[in-house]
Amino acid sequence: MKVAIIGAGNVATHLVKGLQEASIEIPVIYSRTLASAQKLAEEVPGAVATDATDFRQLPNAQVYLLAIPDGALPLYVQNAVFPEGVLVAHTSGAQPMELLTSLIGVETGVFYPVQTFSKGKELDWRRIPICVEGSTPTAEETLLNLGKVLSDQVVLMHGQARKQLHVAAVFACNFTNHLWGVAQELLQKAELPVNLLEPLVLETVQKAFQFPPFTVQTGPARRGDSNTLQAHLQLLQTQPHYQHLYQVLTESIQRVAENEPFSGKQA
Repeated sequence: MKVAIIGAGNVATHLVKGLQEASIEIPVIYSRTLASAQKLAEEVPGAVATDATDFRQLPNAQVYLLAIPDGALPLYVQNAVFPEGVLVAHTSGAQPMELLTSLIGVETGVFYPVQTFSKGKELDWRRIPICVEGSTPTAEETLLNLGKVLSDQVVLMHGQARKQLHVAAVFACNFTNHLWGVAQELLQKAELPVNLLEPLVLETVQKAFQFPPFTVQTGPARRGDSNTLQAHLQLLQTQPHYQHLYQVLTESIQRVAENEPFSGKQA
């Protein structure tokens, strides 16, 4: 199987590494900035770097993976031309497969790895779940087989379920990472070492996969400790954005504890 990579960002970079380790040939690497494509192609013997959106005159692949930002996908799909009969799949968790229906003469699909990617951070693809969807049974089989080359957990998952998974991933990853960033900033402001929180954070993550997280929630919001909550809000008085965030999360924890729906109206 030959797989072309469309993109040169975080996801594309890790896909290139993973596919190379799995001995999958990568004939073409595209980026809208040719220098970015060339830099990534330097890591792939024989790969052609390009900024052209017509792939018919370039070395052919059976699968073209669109590892580009969600916001750039519609315009890219509008301008791209692929060889007839190939399979084109995007790697987005939030975008529908139907975004690719305007492409002529190709099969389409989704190849969504459930992971956060940064270029400088090594990852084990065997441990990364991959969700696939295809426009035909043949497309789904191809993507399932490609996924199994990389990962031990490949799941056939259609549009709405994948969107729900992506929302959950944003809460579990993006929002959590942002909150750790807030915590780090607060520690640095107080001239305290960041690693003081490392055992707490690791225990929290491990516990979250051993028990339902809501059932092991701790802290002043869960206890209804109004004195501590007010003291924290006072400490955050000079950082109103973080103070507001603290209030919103406190309300959410309390409403879950009281088995009430969270409206956000009182935050």
